[in-house]
Amino acid sequence: MKHILFPTDFSDNSDQAYPYALDIAYLLGAELVIFNAYKLPHSKSNVMVSITDRMKEDSINSLKKLKEETLSTEKYKDLKITTTSRSGSFISLIPKLANEFESDLIVMGTKGASSLKEMFIGSNTLDVIQNAKIPVLTVPEKAQNNKVDKIAMAVDLKKITNPEQLRPLLEMAKICRASIEFVHVMHPDEEDSTQDRFNQIVFLEKFASEIPSNINIITETDIIEGLSRYIATEKPDMLAMLSRKHTLFERLFTQSITNKLAFRSEIPLLVMDE
Repeated sequence: MKHILFPTDFSDNSDQAYPYALDIAYLLGAELVIFNAYKLPHSKSNVMVSITDRMKEDSINSLKKLKEETLSTEKYKDLKITTTSRSGSFISLIPKLANEFESDLIVMGTKGASSLKEMFIGSNTLDVIQNAKIPVLTVPEKAQNNKVDKIAMAVDLKKITNPEQLRPLLEMAKICRASIEFVHVMHPDEEDSTQDRFNQIVFLEKFASEIPSNINIITETDIIEGLSRYIATEKPDMLAMLSRKHTLFERLFTQSITNKLAFRSEIPLLVMDE
């Protein structure tokens, strides 16, 4: 990872995510691109043009101030930071900026919610995850700190066709000096081949051979409850998963979880594209 994109709207949610973006860029020696957007009013009147100019100026100045404050600290004084202000929709511009700057990772804040599904469905974060072709690290407003010692990787023990899909996870674990806990929530009636599951476990262990890791298989009829129970008990500092279709990610965000155990997210989520 050489280029990290950090979109900010200068909200409390963005402020909560900023330390993660900084530390990742710092540990990787990567360039940090800080992005903000201002939306053009739907008018060509002189008054609206004046307001637009003011919005643009405020955006540029706020980015400049954030950069200067960051570089004034001893730890980040040598960090390479680029700022960019664009007109348009904040969310829709994020994937475009990621492509333009050839970013390797997007780090962004997200509004917390009472459940894992509510954290994304009906929010802008899912749009970014679905449209960006690079990993996205979302940091909830209730995240306690940016220290990561243990990463839980939710897997469904289906064959991973390309090991490179998990490369961001390995890099994240290495720079944080964190262990990886692979977590598979298995339905009691699951009929996967025992041999296939064994082969996948061997693959995961080989892939993470340089990192302390474990495989955790949890039997639970509801995947949300299984993950919730694991996270509540084991308290990982980050959750990771793949966003491929017809597997774990899709199951998490399409099933109804009304009146089920709430997944109160206080840890960041790293979503890697297939």
